[in-house]
Amino acid sequence: MKLHEKIPVNCEGKDFEIRVLYDDTTINVVAFHNNHPANGFRHQIKFPKKLECEEIVKRDAVKDMIELSKKEITENKWEKFMESLHEN
Repeated sequence: MKLHEKIPVNCEGKDFEIRVLYDDTTINVVAFHNNHPANGFRHQIKFPKKLECEEIVKRDAVKDMIELSKKEITENKWEKFMESLHEN
């Protein structure tokens, strides 16, 4: 996959980055910390045929996925999700 963009995010003194990656049929938005996935959330768009994803990554839907990834980090969504699993 090709890297389109890295968006830095700082939360509670930790540096994260949101990476937007793409190939001909897929766009992925994933949060990273220390060069590893920051949590279990992934946001993905899959296309049934090859498209010019290089242009599609600039659209609002991808920007919305970036904002969602930021929110998941700043609101500790993954940690809360994991805690809820252990409660059941």
